[in-house]
Amino acid sequence: MNSNAYKGVAMASLVNTDFLPNAKMSSPKPAAAEAAGMSARPGPDQAHSVPHPHSLALTHLSAQTELQEVAVALCINGICQAVMMVSPNDLEAFAVGFCISEGFITGTHDILSIDCEAQPLGWQVDLTVLASCEYQLKDRKRLMAGPSGCGLCGIDSLEAAMNQDSLVKRETTSGVMAPSFDTIECAKHTLGALQKQYRYARGHHSAALFSHHHGAEALVISEDVGRHSALDKLIGKASLEQQPLNTGFAMLTSRCSHDLVIKCARAGIACLVTLAPPTNLAVQSAAQSGVLLFCFQQSELKRFA
Repeated sequence: MNSNAYKGVAMASLVNTDFLPNAKMSSPKPAAAEAAGMSARPGPDQAHSVPHPHSLALTHLSAQTELQEVAVALCINGICQAVMMVSPNDLEAFAVGFCISEGFITGTHDILSIDCEAQPLGWQVDLTVLASCEYQLKDRKRLMAGPSGCGLCGIDSLEAAMNQDSLVKRETTSGVMAPSFDTIECAKHTLGALQKQYRYARGHHSAALFSHHHGAEALVISEDVGRHSALDKLIGKASLEQQPLNTGFAMLTSRCSHDLVIKCARAGIACLVTLAPPTNLAVQSAAQSGVLLFCFQQSELKRFA
């Protein structure tokens, strides 16, 4: 099967047109209603207790319209490496950040070109990278599609999922500036204000890069329906804007898992703050990779690594 055929099959399996807002819906047939022993249209005494099926469907769809996701096929040098579900914004930044955080490339200097193209079932992002990166692509290729909340989907072995050999372990964290608790609290307040300013949809995850200064200046901010993709977009945005990732700390509106720590380590983010507790493996990975880890646990800020 050629690469184009693979993309079509992968993306088709992710999109169910039955739930699209413009999908046609058919009303129950009168004959079927009569056969069930009821009238096709509810009487006056049923009007409030039995809503019309269309009303239920439209209400459900309207409640979901703020949160959007699309299938995005990431192709590098003509080969589809992964199909991910993400929010349909900042796709170029997502592609760059994903490739850096997954170890496909080391930075934007490895990228020769990027092209985003809309497809009938989603989006396709084509990256052309230096030939010297191809051995990394073989080591980290994902073999299946990943949903919005997925950080390790598609990795084909436990060894590949847990391998940290490619990470440059810091000999000590003493040389890395840790933000003060006051600075982190200030950043948390700033992030909430920025989410309202940019009218981010409730339910989206946000990721932001802050300076270590007392004012906790927001340097870069991103959002996505998935926490991993929000971090990837942050990494991609900062890289495209040539904003160093090791000069501040990243903050995510989510819990902290192993894969988020590893993404930070690969991208060169020295300090990660999450607004929800970490997993035990996240703490272990942070200690091993040298990433400073702060998390809020039951509304209390704690340092875990």
